[in-house]
Amino acid sequence: MVVVMAEIAEERRKIEKGDKGWGVVVVKWRSAVELFEHFHNDFEKIQNEVKDRKLVVTGIALGGYIAILYTLWLHHTIDEKRKPDSKITTRPICITFGSPLLGDKALESAISERPEWKSSFLNVVSTSDPFACFFSSNTRYKPIGTFVFCTQSSGHTTFEDNDAILAILDKMASSRSGSNPGISRQMHDYENDLRSIRSNVLYRGACEVAGELDSNALREGITLQFREIGALDISNDLIEKLMEGEHEKMRKRMNTKRLEGNLNKRKIKMAKMELFISSRRSRRGYYDRFKSGPMTIDELSGHNEIINSHESLNQYWDEFVKEKQLMPQKEGVSLRKRWLYSGNNYRRMFEPLYIAEYYKKGNISYIENRPNRYRLLEKWWNEDKKNLNPNERKEKGPNVNDDSCFWARVEEALISLRILTNGSSSSNGVCEKEQKLDNFMTYMMHSVNDYSLSSDTFLEGSSLMQWWREYNAYKKGLCTSKFAEYMKSGRYKSYQ
Repeated sequence: MVVVMAEIAEERRKIEKGDKGWGVVVVKWRSAVELFEHFHNDFEKIQNEVKDRKLVVTGIALGGYIAILYTLWLHHTIDEKRKPDSKITTRPICITFGSPLLGDKALESAISERPEWKSSFLNVVSTSDPFACFFSSNTRYKPIGTFVFCTQSSGHTTFEDNDAILAILDKMASSRSGSNPGISRQMHDYENDLRSIRSNVLYRGACEVAGELDSNALREGITLQFREIGALDISNDLIEKLMEGEHEKMRKRMNTKRLEGNLNKRKIKMAKMELFISSRRSRRGYYDRFKSGPMTIDELSGHNEIINSHESLNQYWDEFVKEKQLMPQKEGVSLRKRWLYSGNNYRRMFEPLYIAEYYKKGNISYIENRPNRYRLLEKWWNEDKKNLNPNERKEKGPNVNDDSCFWARVEEALISLRILTNGSSSSNGVCEKEQKLDNFMTYMMHSVNDYSLSSDTFLEGSSLMQWWREYNAYKKGLCTSKFAEYMKSGRYKSYQ
């Protein structure tokens, strides 16, 4: 790892690539907000230079404010621009040294709601640094991220709970009542603290027995954490709160393991769904056959079995997605790859069934009301699919559509077309519906060229072919888009 010192005061910035591709920006102490605004263009240059390299942003004292602001800006940029042409996609890490609290309850809550943001902030604080406890619990400012507290006797301990962090800052402030950290010219030397942390790693873990935490050992461990930094009179209520937090973390870890362990069981239901799809690929395709319901007694049992599998898988993936949202960092590549593939296959095969039920009930605007499980599984898949299939090239269509919302787009196109056909729309409404249909045909042609549609899309009894016949009649054969020409020429019959 190469550490690159950025002397903001002298406007020198340099990014070098180390053996592991890590870059570190160290921001010196300065007036925070003015410097961040003044050097905003410089920070954008740094962003363009580091791109997908791992970036650690650090700052000491008020320089930590700049580090935090810059890291928040990077997180926001990643969330807003997570596209193939994005300049940076790797989450940054922010480490501050002796920085006072930054931000109020609103900022703290906003960051806490984003686990990938919250887990990237680490604050190192010496209990002998008066500047670090300038703000405590009697102010509006709140902690962000994890705090590592260090003592002059080389002790150190870590807290994530805000109440515990504020309690320690209060102890630090009360022990220095009457002093004025603002007039101190001597900044605390955190180099010695870092050296101590690296050479004397101390783990205050709790004993785990059969997936449960030993409460007595947990209480003693938390008490020792406070003693390590000289905080002896911590309230029992705070210790109980921290214990409950550790128990909750354990419950979540165990639940996540259970969900991940059940992936193989879900593959059986997926295999049955594949059989259902292939057996319905005759005249209408599995979407329209499912939507219309079973036509024979033999089909009834298979139809009901798919409904039961659908409900069971929906419940499983709802719970799985909620757990994954709470995980601050990505897990190992092999595990993530396994559940991403399973989740993507589930979404592509079963979401069309959900869409069929949705429109069968007379609902509209499915995509705007799409369940969170499908939306997030697609989002996560799109974020990682470059790494999963870096050289994938298609020469034929898949067994099921790549776009699991495909049939919702067809249903919306049918609704728009029938409104136009019935003449039940104003002049403005006509233009809007015509534009929607033009956009739909552009989407269709793009999907054909990308081989992202399954072959049963163009079966004569499918909803898409029903839409095309009605649209062609509405236009009296005078439609001239590329997709219309593709359909009128009959080329769709050779799509596979």
